Amino acid sequence: MNWWYCVKEISHRKSITRALLNDRLRREPLKGLTIDIGGGKDATYLPSMPKAADVVFSTFDVKAGATINFETDPLPAETGMYDTVLFLNVLEHIFNHQHLSNEVVRIVKPGGKVIGFVPFLMWYHPDHHDYFRYTHEALEKIFTNAGATKVEVEPIAYGPFTAAAQMITQSFPSILAPVVFTLFYAMDSVYLWLRPKRGRNFALGYFFVLHK
Repeated sequence: MNWWYCVKEISHRKSITRALLNDRLRREPLKGLTIDIGGGKDATYLPSMPKAADVVFSTFDVKAGATINFETDPLPAETGMYDTVLFLNVLEHIFNHQHLSNEVVRIVKPGGKVIGFVPFLMWYHPDHHDYFRYTHEALEKIFTNAGATKVEVEPIAYGPFTAAAQMITQSFPSILAPVVFTLFYAMDSVYLWLRPKRGRNFALGYFFVLHK
């Protein structure tokens, strides 16, 4: 974790989870034809992600007025169409998660990848629904069943105090959030010095990269 980067993100009214996620995304380059499912060109994390010269963002070719039901509809894209799929903060809002996971893996080219994230220690946040919290074990099974040849999952975490700070800073004025984060971050630094293997148990979410 880059502490200073996270402080700057939190100072710009990002949640602690979002700050840690954006910090991780800075180390995940985008390559080739890319689609951001549930996001788009104006997503705040995109400017920080390394991009190859040939990155071209695309959107689904949907007729005007048409909608996609992620629960039941096939994604309107050819099999193996995209080099990279961004799939961030979407899966927890989908009840029929295996269907959408299958579709996301289907539209990736062989040799391509899916970059995704799901929250774990997180409050209820409907958009329009909020159904699940996934462990790393669940994600591995879901995406292996979807056809991914390699599933890499890592916790976005630091320790129990940082996890608590994510919850309580929502009740503080935004100007105080970086101060609270720094205090709790320091407490976790001591905690992890004493219990170095425990930090992963307090995941704010899980970052994953799927290969096909």
